[in-house]
Amino acid sequence: MKHAVLAAALAAALPSLQASPAHAQDAPTIAKATELDGIVVTGSKRDTPYLRSDISVTVLDRDALQQANVTEFRDLDKLAPNVKFNVMGQLSDMFISIRGIESNPFLVNRASVYIDGIPFRELSNAVLNHVESVEILRGPQGTLYGANSESGLVLVRTRAPSATTEGEVNLRATHFGNGHGTSVDGFLGGALGNSNRLFGSLAFMASDEDSHLKNLTPFDGIAGKVKETYLQGKLRWEPTDTLSINAIAYHLGTRAPGMFEYEYLPLDVGLYNQRYADLYNGGRHAGDFTYINDAPKRTSKTENVAGASAQWQLARGTVDAAVSYREQRDTSGGYDFDMTHTPALAGRIHDAQRNWNGELRFSSLDDQPLTWIGGVSTYRVNKDSVLGTRVGPPPRGLESYVLAPLQGSDGQDYSVFGTLSYTPPALPKLTASLGLRYEQARRSTRQSAGELDLGPGGLVFYRDAELSHTFTATLPRVSLRYDASDTLSFYAASAKGYIPGGFNLAAAQNDVVNDKVLRYESEMMWSHEAGFKMNVLGGRGHIGGAVFQIASNNWQEIQLATDANGRPISSDYVGSDASIRSRGVELEGVLQPLPGLTLTANAGYVDAQYRKLVVGDNQSLAGNKVKLTPQYTAYLAARYQHRSGVFARVESAFNGRMALDERNRAFQPAVAIIGVQLGYETGPWTTRVYVDNLTNKRRINGLIFDNLAFGRDGNVYGPVDRPRIIGAEVGYRF
Repeated sequence: MKHAVLAAALAAALPSLQASPAHAQDAPTIAKATELDGIVVTGSKRDTPYLRSDISVTVLDRDALQQANVTEFRDLDKLAPNVKFNVMGQLSDMFISIRGIESNPFLVNRASVYIDGIPFRELSNAVLNHVESVEILRGPQGTLYGANSESGLVLVRTRAPSATTEGEVNLRATHFGNGHGTSVDGFLGGALGNSNRLFGSLAFMASDEDSHLKNLTPFDGIAGKVKETYLQGKLRWEPTDTLSINAIAYHLGTRAPGMFEYEYLPLDVGLYNQRYADLYNGGRHAGDFTYINDAPKRTSKTENVAGASAQWQLARGTVDAAVSYREQRDTSGGYDFDMTHTPALAGRIHDAQRNWNGELRFSSLDDQPLTWIGGVSTYRVNKDSVLGTRVGPPPRGLESYVLAPLQGSDGQDYSVFGTLSYTPPALPKLTASLGLRYEQARRSTRQSAGELDLGPGGLVFYRDAELSHTFTATLPRVSLRYDASDTLSFYAASAKGYIPGGFNLAAAQNDVVNDKVLRYESEMMWSHEAGFKMNVLGGRGHIGGAVFQIASNNWQEIQLATDANGRPISSDYVGSDASIRSRGVELEGVLQPLPGLTLTANAGYVDAQYRKLVVGDNQSLAGNKVKLTPQYTAYLAARYQHRSGVFARVESAFNGRMALDERNRAFQPAVAIIGVQLGYETGPWTTRVYVDNLTNKRRINGLIFDNLAFGRDGNVYGPVDRPRIIGAEVGYRF
């Protein structure tokens, strides 16, 4: 959204520019791979055995994550079918697409992430430090989790303290074509003092890494670098046998001199060099993982989180309560609008965001034919944003960015929800479930009067604006599960998901103001699926699969707003009158056919199309592929560990052809990414060497843009994913 707003300001001047030179509850420990039939799903807010869950879900324990070398959120998508995590650069937020329901930087995520019960609707590509388990739920989860979980949900539970003193330290070094990186992380937890009821833990991480993409003409010679620090503390207090209280706090800091939060490289490097190498870039040529910018760049991010939860076991059920607070500050300068070395126009963004979340619920006992959950929740967000530009040669570097007026937004969500599940005593293999949530979401936005300098494009004038509206939604979910045997179950489910509406503040920069442009309505969608889950090999493996169909007739999509003369007044106009249809199939499994050998595989296919989408020039895009959605995903990994401690792993992640914008102007071709590992485990020590992206494939991993300063000249630009990375790691556990 930050890049989108800055681009929107520029769009108002496009005609003149183009004329210029070209919850925190701890779940039971997830079972190890040798006990796959003991996997527990917590996404239904009730600990449920994998076979008895009526959700399409991938469950990953600590061992699975470590063996797959998952250290960042962007690494998770390979382990789940029909899931794609798109990023707009090494520092950008995550945009999660599930089952063809895409997310992009112009809109909030259509999938939510919860880390230790704390919701993240905008998620940075943070490290996954000392994670106990991850659940990736596909399909709408709005009945239990509310807005912005209509495509799915990612639940992350980090390592918690226990009565046993334990810890670990890991050192890692990486090398890639444009530089290298180092990191250290650790964990220490156990009982505090002589108490057997109070436990605590500390987790930490520090890293220093060069930019994966190299700027050949950095301002003032400042090369790109990312430095991150992370510190987390947890407490668990059990004052009685029926009451437990948990608390968590963490700080994440990122400093990146020489880097903008989002970086875009030309899709056709040859065409870019032909047009700009001699004209603007002094004869220099960009490459697959190198680019040419002149803007002064620096990014800094801080995130502070605190949360507490309590669980009270009563004779007739369980009371759960959770509250959390999160604040995030993000300042990034150096978006180069012309994508060359010429000092034409550059941009800066700043966001400050504060989130509060609270939930109270009661869950009945598990061992009854009728089980139920009832609860209330609230979610609040307050956000302030300031844009800035630098025009011409930078006289003072980062201090030369001239700031626009303050923009802000607020959200207040209040919900009441409940679920019922009933297993008739006369039909013990059949379970019917019904869930319902009523949610009220108030959205407001504000803007101060002022102006933003766009150089050759002139000035964009901001008007005073203060807008608000309350959106409501009722979100049902129904399901039916049939337990064919102790090792096989089938289910069918239908659910409704939604995202509240909002406002297009960019439209208030102009004289043309009407409700259609200023406000867009809520997005609703229905999803229907049928699936199965099966344990195999006597508990040494499991397989799950599903077919699904999803439809939305009020899909929120970026459109082009124009004035009475047909001139663009905003590229950040969100409309809610489009429609999409997505359908597909998915299959996943984990098997241990032989001692020491583990096979992991998944595959998914999606046919996602726009059924209605009219852009500003009255062009219909009906029939186009939904952007940022691979036609298929697949993954295959084999790991073998010898009794001596030596292990090896090889994996390949496949992504099908993917549209890079709604106009389908460009596609990321199908690609396979290969990774290999070789290591040794002995006692408390673990060592390994690995290579990610072995064949050094170049992949566009997000939305594409035109060169906004020089107009549409045949080039389009997109974010490039990581190059080949060679790494070595050593860890010690006690």
